Amino acid sequence: MDENLTERKKKVLQALIDSYITSVEPISSGDIQAKYLPEVSTATIRSELSHLEEMGYLIKPHISAGRVPSSKAYRYYVENFVGDEDIDLEQLRRNISKKYDSVAEIVRDGAKIVSDVTNYTSMLMIANSDTLTIKDIKLLDMYDGNALVLIITDSGVIKDKEIRLPKIEDNYIEVANGLLSKSFAGKTLSQILSAQVDLDAELEEFKQIFENVIDLLSEYKKTREGQLFVEGADKIFQYPEAKNYDNIKNFMTIVGKKEKLKKLMSDDGDIEFSIKIGAEEGEGLENMALVSAKYHIKGKEVGQLGVIGPERMDYKKVLSVLRQLGKIIDNLDD
Repeated sequence: MDENLTERKKKVLQALIDSYITSVEPISSGDIQAKYLPEVSTATIRSELSHLEEMGYLIKPHISAGRVPSSKAYRYYVENFVGDEDIDLEQLRRNISKKYDSVAEIVRDGAKIVSDVTNYTSMLMIANSDTLTIKDIKLLDMYDGNALVLIITDSGVIKDKEIRLPKIEDNYIEVANGLLSKSFAGKTLSQILSAQVDLDAELEEFKQIFENVIDLLSEYKKTREGQLFVEGADKIFQYPEAKNYDNIKNFMTIVGKKEKLKKLMSDDGDIEFSIKIGAEEGEGLENMALVSAKYHIKGKEVGQLGVIGPERMDYKKVLSVLRQLGKIIDNLDD
């Protein structure tokens, strides 16, 4: 049922959730009045809390305890009270600008950056690489019968590897570079790996070079695609929720099974920010929440960064960090 909350109910609910995120303690009507709504009587607040409980936004963990937010309440909170305002993350921007020279490096260390700043467990999942476009392939002469292969894509240099040259004639590398550029530049990884490259008979001597390049691209696709990295798994123990055995067991089960994490992070189509709260919205997320964001370089998705933690996580901070990191990636030249 689509329920429209009155403005007063919204204020009471927001106050309760803001308080609980910070204190992890059930909050009473007297606390809400004293800290958030001095203009409203405690009797009125108690009435509103009862209505919110009836509507499924609040639960009472014990008979004598105050109310705490339900998964439904956190969902309402994220959708209505967490806007586009950014927490001051200027220090994050400065640190990244000083430490990282390229987008590729930020993406590589993205999970650690997010975990360090939010103090939650974070994940980085590498996106499908089929649409990666080759800009150029270069052979650099090593002057000892070897050459360094540089594969340059629209996301930067993805591969550099030393190979043995079949010939070391004066113009061999120059001709090979021309052929490689002509054959591969502008094509996606999927197009290259699914096509058969045919060389004219007189160019057969370059076949080994072509095979080496295709092998490198195939190896890159195999090792990169679908990789998932987890940072700060032990940070859950810093939160009071860790005192509950079932919470910890459930958390470690999800974090320890990468296929489950991948599914939780990858089944939301084209949604830029995905927020799953509680067991009903994500398989196994009992008393937990997972927030993830897709990141792009020059219009192409390169991966997803996510944060998993207690259901009462600081959504404002998490979303601000993910949003700010996305802006930094967008604005940093590769």
